[in-house]
Amino acid sequence: MKLSKTSLHTLSAALLFGTLSVSTVVVAEVAIIANTGSGASELDAGTAKKLFLGKVKSIPGMSGVSLVGQADGSPIKAEFAKKITNKGLDKYKAYWSKRIFSGKSVPPTEVSGDAEVKAYVGKHADAVGYIDAASIDDSVKVLMRAP
Repeated sequence: MKLSKTSLHTLSAALLFGTLSVSTVVVAEVAIIANTGSGASELDAGTAKKLFLGKVKSIPGMSGVSLVGQADGSPIKAEFAKKITNKGLDKYKAYWSKRIFSGKSVPPTEVSGDAEVKAYVGKHADAVGYIDAASIDDSVKVLMRAP
């Protein structure tokens, strides 16, 4: 079967469009959150990075912070590592392995997803965690968004 030039162009365009739509990656906005009763206010990027790398243990409005993160396999964890700590997920995990081994600090408590992070933050007045910004609701206070 021989295709006309028009049919061939149409088929090529359809294949290209199909390939592009399958390879589209949705990038999530990361939100750093705290308990609604905490005295914390907005965080800047530098403070958020230091906090989640264990270099600071408090933030303005909170004298001590209990960090909560998400377990491996959570889609937002890789986005968080890249956008907040400026590290790929593998480097973020390696960084924490070194910190744990040296006894310098304790990594964030890990839970399985956004709902669990919000529940943890809701139960702990000193908690700060991260979720996909699409999961924000009135149960948490947003300290920072990283698009």
